[in-house]
Amino acid sequence: MDKGFISFFVLVLISLSTLANGWHITTRYYNSPADSLQQRVEHVYLYGYNMKMVSGDLSTVFSLDKNQLLYINHSNKTYWRGNPQRFVTEVKAELIASIDQKLEGVDADKQDELRAMYMEMIDASFSDRSVVPTKNFLVQEMGEQQVVGNFLATKYQVFEEGFLLENIWIAKDLPIANDFDFISLSHFLNQLAQGAYADSFESSPEYFELLDRGYPVKVEIRRGDGSIQVSEVTSAKRVAITASDFSVPAGYSSGSLTTVGVWEGYI
Repeated sequence: MDKGFISFFVLVLISLSTLANGWHITTRYYNSPADSLQQRVEHVYLYGYNMKMVSGDLSTVFSLDKNQLLYINHSNKTYWRGNPQRFVTEVKAELIASIDQKLEGVDADKQDELRAMYMEMIDASFSDRSVVPTKNFLVQEMGEQQVVGNFLATKYQVFEEGFLLENIWIAKDLPIANDFDFISLSHFLNQLAQGAYADSFESSPEYFELLDRGYPVKVEIRRGDGSIQVSEVTSAKRVAITASDFSVPAGYSSGSLTTVGVWEGYI
């Protein structure tokens, strides 16, 4: 084979690897036993300090270096942008404003009781948890392996305060944590949840130790009704991404959270 062709081929491979500077991860969410009505597919794009999640007509973008949150509705071509503090303030205000609409048609003697119930739910959801109790997590490798999304993954069991919390499969051939700062993502999400996310397993040192071993390609969480909530990676690959992939498309207009539809069905 001609040496010149070999050199050109090597350069092409290097160029392609340089272009593939981000990740595209496709995850399927479903319940077991399977419920076709509850299934959904989410696409996640990672690039630098940017994370975009696409589910249906809604895109959610986290810009960790800017401490900025962006929602984009591709159906009505609207968007909302702000920091976590603005998000919390506006969501609470819009939920309170929606209570009267929810009480339409309700008997007058029951409206005060229902209004108080809705307000209690809202206050509980948005209370500032500045002091978060520390939870004890234990992660045990089970030795079982399973192919998930074409990746060989090892099963671990996660216990919270001695009780089984979830089963999680880690694929060591997916070094996504080398290219994205999941600790900064945890801090960002904790701002959105006003401290409630801080005591989750996904914010714990034990979780970040698992990410050092690979990427979670499957998670099973048992619910109170006995069903199992499953998230399963169907595809994960390096792709070429630019900063523009995380920006508002041309022609879209700014709107409220209600217009963009980020909290429909919250209460």
